[in-house]
Amino acid sequence: MNDSFEKKSTGAVPAIEYRNVCKRFERTDAKRGHSRRVRKDSLSEAGASGIASSGQKDGFYAVNDLSATVRDGELITILGSSGCGKTTLLKMTNRLYEPDGGSILLFGQDIQKQDPVQLRRKMGYVIQQAGLFPHMTVEDNISVIPRLLKWEPERCRDRVTELLDLVGLDPDQYRSRYPSQLSGGQQQRVGLARALATKPRVMLLDEPFGAVDAITRLNLQNELLRIHRETGGTFLFVTHDIHEAFRLGNRVMIMNAGRLLQMDRPETIVRNPADPFVETLIRSAMEQERFWYSTPRE
Repeated sequence: MNDSFEKKSTGAVPAIEYRNVCKRFERTDAKRGHSRRVRKDSLSEAGASGIASSGQKDGFYAVNDLSATVRDGELITILGSSGCGKTTLLKMTNRLYEPDGGSILLFGQDIQKQDPVQLRRKMGYVIQQAGLFPHMTVEDNISVIPRLLKWEPERCRDRVTELLDLVGLDPDQYRSRYPSQLSGGQQQRVGLARALATKPRVMLLDEPFGAVDAITRLNLQNELLRIHRETGGTFLFVTHDIHEAFRLGNRVMIMNAGRLLQMDRPETIVRNPADPFVETLIRSAMEQERFWYSTPRE
């Protein structure tokens, strides 16, 4: 559990507000190789499965009527199984996807009224397997956005040095390397450094540690907690790992079938699960823990 966040005054403007946000996709007809268009008036509220309940099976809600508030400086983990809508929610936050209903506010401003390119440049975005440009050095990867913003070369170089120190990589040793010369954990650190390059107030992290081994993952989690404390930014972190979600998050959002089931501090969720799905999730995590504590060690 991450106790680093201290609750700010209730009068402060939230970093992010989701207000009745919906996102609906068409279901692909694989046999015909195309998507059948669904009339909006043929889709009613999605049921528990996230599929339209009117009898039409072509469309489904990836995110359905979701409302939540994220306070400035929080590290929020978004937990759920594959297909629950957590990545879709993240992509709507920086307008890679546009919502079909509701609104999203960033520090009190509707993101639909902002230029999407400029919006994304104000946010850090980290994906699984880092997404580094293979033909660029570490230094060039990290300074992509600063160069687009026309920073002076010396300022870019100084920022790269600062960021490599921040993520635990020796600048002299790593700045001239290419992604293929890095381990998986090192690539993730560079991806995180790139996302932090312009000192964004909001960081979006989409299962960034999902493809690394358990030891590297633990080390990266520790680094992320330290970076969050040092930068004071607002982090949204998507994961399907309950242990990771509860360890990192000041609060945890639990999603299923496009709906937000519970959003609270980890210890509150454990004590008071909001519904049977959350209760099952907690019980399964406890069963996994029981194995380790019940297995004798020589």
